[in-house]
Amino acid sequence: MTGHARCGPEGDPEFFKDLDAVFAKHPDAARRYSVRCLALETDLLKVDFAKQVGVSRIEAGRIVTEFRNRDEFGNDGEDEPLCCEFAGEAPHEFCVRYCEL
Repeated sequence: MTGHARCGPEGDPEFFKDLDAVFAKHPDAARRYSVRCLALETDLLKVDFAKQVGVSRIEAGRIVTEFRNRDEFGNDGEDEPLCCEFAGEAPHEFCVRYCEL
């Protein structure tokens, strides 16, 4: 990744204008969510969210995220952790990061 990713209101002004209206319409829900650019994962780390999923855990006061193959994740008999980040286009949103609590 060279330079700065074209993320945020400067890179996608119409998208953020629409988000502002949605957040204003749903202020309680807006306090539970944020919008995050995926450029670090997709451009720098070359994560393919169609094939991989992030799994985050708290370790020594930090949030650590590892990327695992989707077909291997969740097949160990454990309960699926909470999906804490979604991506994709409606109506086909999918989980890109699980948070182990």
